[in-house]
Amino acid sequence: MTWIVGASTLFGYGAIISDVQVSDPTSGRRMDVLQKAYPVGKYIVAGFAGDVRPGLALLANLGSCLNSEDVADDECWDPQWVADNWPNEARRVYQELERQGPVSETDILMLGLEAAGTPEKRVMGDAIGHLSIFRSPDFVPQSEKGGRKAMSIGCGANVEKYTATLKDLMRDDDLTYMKGEVYNTGGYGRRIAETLSWMARDNPVDGISTNFQLFIVRMGSIEQFNPKDMPELAHDWDELLNMLDEGMDSEALVASAC
Repeated sequence: MTWIVGASTLFGYGAIISDVQVSDPTSGRRMDVLQKAYPVGKYIVAGFAGDVRPGLALLANLGSCLNSEDVADDECWDPQWVADNWPNEARRVYQELERQGPVSETDILMLGLEAAGTPEKRVMGDAIGHLSIFRSPDFVPQSEKGGRKAMSIGCGANVEKYTATLKDLMRDDDLTYMKGEVYNTGGYGRRIAETLSWMARDNPVDGISTNFQLFIVRMGSIEQFNPKDMPELAHDWDELLNMLDEGMDSEALVASAC
């Protein structure tokens, strides 16, 4: 099962927080073994929940589409353009996999940045976060733009305690969490990831890992952070098959979208 969160901040950057667990619904076995979120272009990170094989294939396709040699070093992708134009490719990939055999629900969460434009439109940074969710089979985007916005996919998005904590982090009326940014660039994003990890540890839900990866996305850079006790992770389908426990059914693996 899965919980992947995208958050945009008031500080000119965004964050993706992703768990790493896969489940075999046939046997009930679970492993913290798979990276589910990746940098896919300048400067965009995306992650998936749901059927593992199409999820990885969709992220690979998105990365292929966004790594064109036509993009200059000082340019980046407009996330609104990606949200408008990638769904055709996503449907093509998903339909091709359907022709090969049964596939299940798969969701994609994408975070990119837009230039904030004129100084009067800027809050505390030179970029605005742009979040989009694409759900199979149509992949019609649902988007949020601006600071203090959050979206999530996977079973965690249906857990009331988790979503209430995320909402509180975004609202932060007394600035408790945003104070983490003082003299500590990226501190608010790390505070979000730490708080969600603590929430998962204190309120465990079957199938959602307590190990979370964090990606900080800025104009010009993407940083990845792993907890010290993060296990070795697979990054593609073949690696995953080599790392699975005996008795786990590779054809049934899910990072559940619920």
